[in-house]
Amino acid sequence: MIDFGRAREIRLKSPAKINLSLNILGSRSDGFHEIETRVQQVSLFDDIRIRPASGAIRVSADCRDVPSGKQNLAYQAAAALREAAGAGRLGASIYLKKNIPSGAGLGGASGNAAAVLWALNKLWALKFPPLALSRIAAGVGSDVPLFLSGAASMCRGRGELVSRCAPLRTGWILLIKPPFSLPTPRVYGWMRKYLKKERRTSRIGVRPGNLRILEFRNDLELVVFERHPVLNECRDALLSSGARVALMSGSGTAMWGLFRRRTDAVAAAIKFASKRGWRVFLVRSLVSSPLALSSLEIDII
Repeated sequence: MIDFGRAREIRLKSPAKINLSLNILGSRSDGFHEIETRVQQVSLFDDIRIRPASGAIRVSADCRDVPSGKQNLAYQAAAALREAAGAGRLGASIYLKKNIPSGAGLGGASGNAAAVLWALNKLWALKFPPLALSRIAAGVGSDVPLFLSGAASMCRGRGELVSRCAPLRTGWILLIKPPFSLPTPRVYGWMRKYLKKERRTSRIGVRPGNLRILEFRNDLELVVFERHPVLNECRDALLSSGARVALMSGSGTAMWGLFRRRTDAVAAAIKFASKRGWRVFLVRSLVSSPLALSSLEIDII
């Protein structure tokens, strides 16, 4: 058994996620939306190094567009955990090596925050149980708790009500990130206006009632594709290249396609990689959570 109290550094991987479905059930009085989404973690990872320190929380990254300090979700996660513990003298040094594109709907920042909560709970010897850690995570961001749950999850409420579900176990997933991003609040603002205009106070379409039946859809495509038709064209190109299904992930702008054969996915990847500024990733679905003991590399003094 590893003695985390003696660890001088924890290194771990923080995965991206895709939304296999995202149903908007209506607007909420708190400014959020009631949603139901099925989420799958995939094999695209940020690398994180965390060291305990005294007094201060510091976050740095290898990308200029990643904020440091209080604007970073990893910082907010560490600060929220420290506040919950009532131990203001605790500190940490957190370094993020980013591979997951930001502003893409792939959950990079949320996954980082979940990883920081998990690791600092060990390094600081706080011993918060999983339910308590998930509650802290929900206060940091709606997508943070799902990364503490498992490789695949069904999320409800504003996203913070998480239950495990069966992961995808077959196929190749091609992720496409165009050369622009969309802030999540802006996209949901578009959806709020759409619901008001259409006088829809409840769900869009039919809510899937059986979790064993997966309906691939993303309601946010209604408002995003109207403003950015290139994403609709991207989806069509994925389907014409042999993808069984293609959707926008979360609030975008990343698109994903699920392929049966790796050769078809690679051929499609080559086409998109030729576009200037587009990023392409060929990944698999995860069947177990990276936030497990076997996924860690720990340096012991």
